[in-house]
Amino acid sequence: MSGAAVIIPAAGSGTRFGGDLPKQFRELAGKPIVQHVIERFLLDERVAQVIVAVAEPLLAVVRQESSDRVHFVAGGASRLQSVSRGLEAVRDECDIVAVHDAVRPFFATSTFHALLDAAVAAGASFPGLPVTDTIHIVDGSRILSTPERRMLYAAQTPQCFRTAILRDVLARAAQNDDDATDEAGLAARYGYPVALVAGDPMNFKITRPEDLIVAERVFERWSTE
Repeated sequence: MSGAAVIIPAAGSGTRFGGDLPKQFRELAGKPIVQHVIERFLLDERVAQVIVAVAEPLLAVVRQESSDRVHFVAGGASRLQSVSRGLEAVRDECDIVAVHDAVRPFFATSTFHALLDAAVAAGASFPGLPVTDTIHIVDGSRILSTPERRMLYAAQTPQCFRTAILRDVLARAAQNDDDATDEAGLAARYGYPVALVAGDPMNFKITRPEDLIVAERVFERWSTE
């Protein structure tokens, strides 16, 4: 297959983290978290292009960092809008597109490659971890139902798609005003098969200040191995 394109939606405000600086631009081991993510993908020979969607006011600042393999675009008001704008910049020769969270710097290359292969075979793929806690669906203070735990998986990224499938899914979502935080779930909702690949507990999302403390410890351990 041709090289894959990677879209990193990084235009969000990161309000759960707190402070004025979005979490994807907080420093981890001396660099913005999103920079670690970009550099990790650039080390992969199966990646032809990395597209980063950032808030429009930042575009003029980061555009000077563009290169043959890295391209910055103005993101939208939602994640799906940012992914859609990133998709517009994908080169024609890229037949697989991965979408990855800007605050997951510890994804495993072996998992990513398994996801690429699964997307080639099935059309779409996502990494997931089985849920270990019992999950209740609650309304107010009452439990409405308790899904079977064996069927529940926590979705991670990168999520991978044949380019034509992701393009169709995003177009239909825009037409239906169907917003979501997970492209794999949208693909399944629109009838596409989505393959599950075993996720990695280390591929956690840095969402809160305590996550960044853990990430610093993980990075320090990785750098000494």
